[in-house]
Amino acid sequence: MSNETTDLDGPPFVRQVLFNNLASRGYPLVPLKEVDDKLFAQGFTDGGQLGAATPQKLGEWIGADALFYNTLESFDYISVGFYSQRRVKILARLVDAKTGEKLWEAEREDTTRFVATNKKQAQEQFIIQMGVKAVEKMAHTPLKAETHIAAQRLINTIPQ
Repeated sequence: MSNETTDLDGPPFVRQVLFNNLASRGYPLVPLKEVDDKLFAQGFTDGGQLGAATPQKLGEWIGADALFYNTLESFDYISVGFYSQRRVKILARLVDAKTGEKLWEAEREDTTRFVATNKKQAQEQFIIQMGVKAVEKMAHTPLKAETHIAAQRLINTIPQ
C-alpha cells in the first residue's frame, strides 16, 4: 500500500482490512507476508516503490495473475473548536500482471463528522474523540469504523 498521509499506523491496518474484504469475497490471494517477503527479496520495502517495477515483473516475483495496487490518500482526525472529523480515503486499481492492462480502478472514502452546538458539547466531544483515538492506537485499529466502511465501498465496486 502506498501512503500519501502522514500516518504510519493506517497503511498496515487498511491493507489488512482490504485483504480480508477480498478474501471474504472468495478471491484467491497470495498471503500478505508472502507478498512482503518476495518484494523484500527484490529490494522493495515500501508500497510507494512499486512503480519502479512493471506489473509483469511484480506478478512474476509474487506469482500472481493480477495485482491489487492501493493508496491511502487520507487518514486523519481533525478536532477544531466545535468541529471534529474522522476520514479515510482509499484509491485502488486492479492490473493484469501479464499485460499490465488496468482492469478496474476506484476511489472511496468514509467520513464521520460532528458539529457541536455549544461550548460544553464541544468540550465533551473533544474528550471523547481523544479517548477513542487513544484506544484505537493502542489496539492498532486506527479509524476502525471509517476504514471498514471505505474498504467495503471500494471492494463493492469491483466487477464480478
